[in-house]
Amino acid sequence: MEGISMQMTSAITSSLTDNWATPQDLYDALHSEFGFTLDVCANSDNAKCEKYYDIDQDGLKQDWEGVCWMNPPYGRKIGDWVKKASPAARGGGRS
Repeated sequence: MEGISMQMTSAITSSLTDNWATPQDLYDALHSEFGFTLDVCANSDNAKCEKYYDIDQDGLKQDWEGVCWMNPPYGRKIGDWVKKASPAARGGGRS
């Protein structure tokens, strides 16, 4: 188990990509409970909702309405996503 943990840590902190898709079974379990309607940071290959914001639309600049799913890019901007998500969750999507 320790080897797997080290491999995952290495992969997550690598600079090769900051875009890690959520495993579909995990999303499906959460979606069945919450009914997500908008994926706020996705692309056409990993979007979990029919409606989504991609990199060109920049979900950080959009209003988040409905029940939002977010799996942010794991890089230097992750703090920006968390900073937007917190008030958006409390205030109906606007921050």
